[in-house]
Amino acid sequence: MNPAPKTWAYGSFPWLSESDRLPGVAPRTRVIIDNDFAGDPDDLFALAHHLLVEGTEVRGVVISRLREDDPWNRTDSSVRAGHERVETLLATMGVTGVDLYDGDDRGFDAYADQTAASRFIIDEALRDDDRPLFLVAGGSLGDVARAFKAEPAIAERLTLVWIGGGEHAGLAYVPEGGTDMEYNLALDPASARYVFNETEARIWQIPRDVYRSATVSMPTIRRGCARAGTVGAYLLGELNQVREMVSGMTHPGATYVLGDQPLVLLSSLQTTFEPDAASSYYDVIPTPRIAQDGTYRYPQDVRPMRRYQRIDNRLLFDDMFDSLAVLAEWLES
Repeated sequence: MNPAPKTWAYGSFPWLSESDRLPGVAPRTRVIIDNDFAGDPDDLFALAHHLLVEGTEVRGVVISRLREDDPWNRTDSSVRAGHERVETLLATMGVTGVDLYDGDDRGFDAYADQTAASRFIIDEALRDDDRPLFLVAGGSLGDVARAFKAEPAIAERLTLVWIGGGEHAGLAYVPEGGTDMEYNLALDPASARYVFNETEARIWQIPRDVYRSATVSMPTIRRGCARAGTVGAYLLGELNQVREMVSGMTHPGATYVLGDQPLVLLSSLQTTFEPDAASSYYDVIPTPRIAQDGTYRYPQDVRPMRRYQRIDNRLLFDDMFDSLAVLAEWLES
């Protein structure tokens, strides 16, 4: 008879040795993860990674929408499909105690009332906790916009790290064959315009040219997932479904962009002293306004924004695959 699968309570890190534990010391940063988990499986890689980072506490996971006409959207509710996908990942990892909050399948312009997800964002931002809070978003900003609309004061209480928005003129070009409006922005343009144009949100932006640089070769992914046991097999299986889908039109190539992974890097893989993602590069500009067509306008004398231009892929993916391997060793021991 096979033994029951191992489980672990989120935040317990049972694979750490006694000498590696810091009993009684709270994680130094808090994170809310917001993503469209029914879409590209890069968000599943990022979520699995985030749950394994020492020193960061994932306070909850927000499930956001896909557009009704999005080719990834194969059900009548992308939020429900994303929720089920996250539950499958958590079960595969053997982790318990991770709270999920659903967004709404309708876009911000059609439905701006609060959701379970936006209420959670507000409650966590206003909670009596002095630790830095990062709201890391790898999809649309629908529930983020709802939270800011309902409670503008959260702007002073969190940092929004967003994978989204197109290239900035003079720094990069739209990729050949790319859409004029970047994918995550196009999921819910009204929400992005609201957050950028109408709020005081403190934003760290990872635009398309930068998140596309989170490119990993397929041999590296296969080898890393092989070391990651059942969790790696699940993640690789999700990715291979995409490659099979693409192969109906063309060969998917030798790499895959794990484009949501920088959310982990910037919010959680920070230096011990003067905490920051010191090995990645950004500049600081006045927060641009987003026009109807998704392009930027650059007013002066507005709040500053970090615009990332380079990310440290070596740190990012070494940590991800090593973290998954350590989990697998514990689960299978």
